[in-house]
Amino acid sequence: MEDEMSKTLVIPNDVFFGHVMESLAAGKHVVFTVKGWSMYPFFRNGKDKVCVASQQGRDLKPGDVILFRFRGNFILHRICGLREADDGTVCYLTIGDGNVRGMEMATPDSVSGVAVRRITPSGREWNCDSRSWKLASFVWMKLLCVRRWCLAVLRRIYR
Repeated sequence: MEDEMSKTLVIPNDVFFGHVMESLAAGKHVVFTVKGWSMYPFFRNGKDKVCVASQQGRDLKPGDVILFRFRGNFILHRICGLREADDGTVCYLTIGDGNVRGMEMATPDSVSGVAVRRITPSGREWNCDSRSWKLASFVWMKLLCVRRWCLAVLRRIYR
């Protein structure tokens, strides 16, 4: 019987995201497994997949989950606010759903894509434009002050 490692192809991030950027630039959707805990509970490390589409032509706003480049790394985080840069352009203030502090600023030219679906291991899809997703996202963003305790409970239940 095949073990899990033989089913997994590990690709360096720069190579992987190079292909992701090419696909997004060509107007294609890209699906990949989420790595890391920064977007828990909306995206679970190593379990859930995210479908990302090009952000071209989209009006990004708080609540949207974006894929952007920050300090040489690609990050998938939620927009929690908008800020005006010194040059007058609008920038996106982001934070991971699994984070309780530490925000990143994404400039419009650093944003590569926007999450359009979450896909669970069972294949169930959750559309990021659905009312249920938007409501859950809105509530979660408002819980920032008590998020630490919410995450502690959720991690014990759903890991």
